[in-house]
Amino acid sequence: MGVSKWMIASVVVLASSSMAFADKLDDFKRAAGETGCKSIPYSDLQDNCSRQGEPMHDYCDAKKGPVTCDREGISRDLTNNLEKEKRNLDELKKKRSDVDDKKSRSSDDNEKNKLQAELEQLDKDIYAAGKAIDAAKDAIDKRRVLVNDSIYNLDKCIDYRKAVMNTFGYAQDKVRGENDTPEITELARKLRDMYEEEKRGHNLAITYKENALATCKKETL
Repeated sequence: MGVSKWMIASVVVLASSSMAFADKLDDFKRAAGETGCKSIPYSDLQDNCSRQGEPMHDYCDAKKGPVTCDREGISRDLTNNLEKEKRNLDELKKKRSDVDDKKSRSSDDNEKNKLQAELEQLDKDIYAAGKAIDAAKDAIDKRRVLVNDSIYNLDKCIDYRKAVMNTFGYAQDKVRGENDTPEITELARKLRDMYEEEKRGHNLAITYKENALATCKKETL
């Protein structure tokens, strides 16, 4: 009895299915032995995770610039310091004016010499106060740049990290439906738990960066 075309087709389909399951099993085994994006056995999701993951690390790990404004209140302290230095300069200028007026009205040479020496010291103090104001303004300018750069980088960091976290969420939803073979089902269960840990880790990191972002926004100058 000859072999029918239907039987041949059935054998081909079964062989193809077996090969597909074997390839899929290999993908799941490899994924289960990896971490991060490489732990995703689906090429499209793994590629998307990697594309989002690279800039995520660049922005979150400060490769692109600052991602912290340090403690809250630094901007206020710098602004207060500038105002203090300005008041100090105003007081020195007023004092100089008073001493100069007193000298112009004095008829005693000894007193005039004493007042002249005081004027010379006040001139030095006024110069120093001007330099202190310049330094205070420079500190504020640097702080402004740091805060603005940090806000930009933190926004990017959070966006990319959320994208990566969501990719693990998609992968987790997908592995929940994997039941082609008992071995694939077991590996899928392991991957599902791994992705839950990935999501938890990313969520904690996002919370930390969101707190840093809130601090920076309060520090805006």
